[in-house]
Amino acid sequence: MPWISSPGALTEEQMDNNADICINLLRDMAIDDSTIASLLANWESESGINPGRHEVGGQGYGLIQWTPQSVLIEHAGAMGLSPYTDGNVQVQVAIGEVTGSPVSINEWYTSKAYISKYYNSGATPDMIGITGSEFLENTMGWKPEKLVILYMAGRERPSYDPEVNHYQQRIDNATKWFAYIGGHTPTPKPDKPIPGWSADTVTQWGAIAETIRRRRIKL
Repeated sequence: MPWISSPGALTEEQMDNNADICINLLRDMAIDDSTIASLLANWESESGINPGRHEVGGQGYGLIQWTPQSVLIEHAGAMGLSPYTDGNVQVQVAIGEVTGSPVSINEWYTSKAYISKYYNSGATPDMIGITGSEFLENTMGWKPEKLVILYMAGRERPSYDPEVNHYQQRIDNATKWFAYIGGHTPTPKPDKPIPGWSADTVTQWGAIAETIRRRRIKL
């Protein structure tokens, strides 16, 4: 099935549909399964894995609730991707923001100044300095329950209040999604580009994947 997008909440079945798409896309980019589980967990907490979700009473939009929405629009434009409302585009932008590819859209910050603010929400000192490529490849060998906090602190950067950022729920979600991935067989990669992708989009996707594989990213 294609992406399911709605301004409001999705059903669990609809969310699983979108998660299946994410799993296949992220695995195509050689991203570690534990990391994928942590991404899905955060995206569930933020939007219910819904690329069309509008924040109730706020300016957030999309899978990771880009705030304001113009951030997503600008970053998609910098990557030469459109439409920004498309789930495939949003996944690419989310990964580009972690890798800093291109540099102008980098949103990955793991200095002590950023990580320490989340010590009360599961963050630990060994997360300081972890690069985007290390996170995506999980070169540390960390479990999803730890990676989900690293992404929360390094990219999502929600409220510092553990009662508001719901870090424990994110951890629980990571456990759930890792189990889901373990029993999930990805569908075969299509011979043709996914509808709506241009040749440039496919080339850019491959370039990001190759960058991750070779660990050439320098943040």
